[in-house]
Amino acid sequence: MNTLREWSPLVDLVNRIPSSVQRGLLFHDVSITCVDLVEEFIALGTNVGLVFWYDRKSGAIERLATDSGSQELTCVRIASTVEFMVAAGCRAGQVNIFQIPKTPPPDVCAELLLKAKPIERYTVRGLHRAAVCELVWSKNGMRLFSGDAGGAVVLTEIGYATKTCQSREIINERYEIVQMDLHRGKLLVSSSFRTVICSPEEREQEEDGHGGQRWRVAQVGKKDRKMLAPFGAVFATVHGRQQIVSTRSGFRLWLADDGGNVAQTLIFKELMRAPCAEIGLLNPSRNPIRIPTTFGKLYPFEGKRLVSVANGALFVLDLERMAVVGSLTRLRHILDVAVDRNEILILESARSVVRIGTLPDSSQSTIVLKNLELFVSAESQIVQADECCEEETPAEMVVRNGESPGSSLPGDERVELDGGGTGGDDARLIEGHMRKLELFDTLNELKYDESILFKSGRSRRRHRSKVNPIVEIGQIPKEIEPDGGEPSSGS
Repeated sequence: MNTLREWSPLVDLVNRIPSSVQRGLLFHDVSITCVDLVEEFIALGTNVGLVFWYDRKSGAIERLATDSGSQELTCVRIASTVEFMVAAGCRAGQVNIFQIPKTPPPDVCAELLLKAKPIERYTVRGLHRAAVCELVWSKNGMRLFSGDAGGAVVLTEIGYATKTCQSREIINERYEIVQMDLHRGKLLVSSSFRTVICSPEEREQEEDGHGGQRWRVAQVGKKDRKMLAPFGAVFATVHGRQQIVSTRSGFRLWLADDGGNVAQTLIFKELMRAPCAEIGLLNPSRNPIRIPTTFGKLYPFEGKRLVSVANGALFVLDLERMAVVGSLTRLRHILDVAVDRNEILILESARSVVRIGTLPDSSQSTIVLKNLELFVSAESQIVQADECCEEETPAEMVVRNGESPGSSLPGDERVELDGGGTGGDDARLIEGHMRKLELFDTLNELKYDESILFKSGRSRRRHRSKVNPIVEIGQIPKEIEPDGGEPSSGS
């Protein structure tokens, strides 16, 4: 397996999110509360009812305003189908669904490129009476399951042709929903009390007139939990078969079939006591988090592994080899986690997002990482810098007449090297300096944002880029209001 580590900080992403927004006469501090990611985009929910839609390739960011006002968003999920579907649940119980068109490929006809579709929004109200804490999409993006802190699970079916959505409550566990997963029409629901499998029945429900399906509930395992705890459960491939993996107390995992019958219990208690490889971070906490006594939520990772999060710690598990592949105990906190293929996005605090993966992010900012071997030798390690001390300049780096080592020097105007070195070492040193200068020239030619330059005098208010308006389904489209709250003038 490739090394799992943090490759580069997401400073640019966090800096693009404003620190405060104005609502009327008041300013509200903006905090990130939930995250999710796909290959092309990252969605970040905030405490002011806004979802920030970040394009990972271009670096552009867009605001998606929910209908919940300034209510705190508690969960956000993305589905990539024909279009991007983004669902955001808030603390008041509302669920907002955004339908975001994908950019057409460059080889399509010009007529389709000119027909820019607006972002459409669906809103689910009145069904959740508690904070929405979990969301899960179907693969085609036509069904959304939402669970709240009161135990209610709501199914929302979206009709793209008719521009409508229908929502109804399908089950109620009476305890907080911790995690949900969907596989081949079967919904796996893990609450703080138990884990159940919900399957739609074939016969239709005629009494209510909606033609909605009844849902049959089967519990995973026959033994009840001895305590209420945030245990997770997911569908995962183990030993070549699709199975249910459910968390139990004492670092135990249950493997069950689609009917809820437990076939095997995996015990990681002794493995958690053994030393484990720590996942590398660029800015780790000085105080490691105390290892918890049980696993929490589960996330499939790289196809065959699982990521578990509990009490501020993260573990990568290999169920087939019964091994703890890696651990992460030097984060400040873990407020939310999103996993996609070979990368993990961790919300560490209200203004800190950490990305760890087996490969660097495929953005232009990784050019320095690709040439990192020019500055760091293979034997050296990156450690936390406590203090800096000024050291004497080595004799090898002294240059005569103020010329750079890579410049062409006529005659005796050459680099003064240590007399004890060989000619081959001198040539390698000069070649290394030349490669560094070429890298610096490449970095200097890269484009940058001119807003980071210091300019004297009074700052001028920058004009905001025009974004696509959000059309509320079932209502008359409204013009976007500026940040000051004043209505925009009509054309």
